[in-house]
Amino acid sequence: MKRDIFLSSLCGLFLILSFPNYNLWCLAWVGFVPLFLAIEGKNKAKAFLLSYLSGIIFWSGIIYWLAHVTLPGTIFLILYLALYFGVFGFLFSLVTGHWSLVTGPAIWVLLEYLRSHLLTGFPWALLGYSQYLNLPMIQIADITGAGGVSFLIMLANVAIFIVVSRQSSVVRKKQIYLLFLLCIFFVLGYGYYKLLHYRLSAIGYRL
Repeated sequence: MKRDIFLSSLCGLFLILSFPNYNLWCLAWVGFVPLFLAIEGKNKAKAFLLSYLSGIIFWSGIIYWLAHVTLPGTIFLILYLALYFGVFGFLFSLVTGHWSLVTGPAIWVLLEYLRSHLLTGFPWALLGYSQYLNLPMIQIADITGAGGVSFLIMLANVAIFIVVSRQSSVVRKKQIYLLFLLCIFFVLGYGYYKLLHYRLSAIGYRL
């Protein structure tokens, strides 16, 4: 249990560091892997609680400054926002095998959408926002919005988890790894194309 608590806490810490003021955006691409390892093989209740712990740590590090306005309100908000992590962990534990490669990111993006709209909405610290300095990667947002970037980041986390876990054969792991690389290649290719287009447009050229 200590190992699981440590891994869940590590998830929250990695995600905190991927956002301002630290801007270690690369950590978002692996931030959920420790949590997935912690909840692997756990029942639904433990998956929820371990994920909820990750959420508490993450949101404590993101909105801590609101305590200067209202400490009770900040604590309540942290406990509420962490529920989305808990629900994600609960639902992710229901998905097994390679379906998690698609359903995991889809569940996360759906929960981000709900968080952004329910109870007047709280669209802060969406996973895709962590990449605001990663210009080639976020150009896809002009098609998909921030949710598309969040989906891609979660896709990376799930793919890495499947590769390092024991739930797949070597051949299947290679297929998943190749699929993920193709997605990254497409997104980066589009991103660099758009950036080149912007730069050429700025000096009067057109593609």
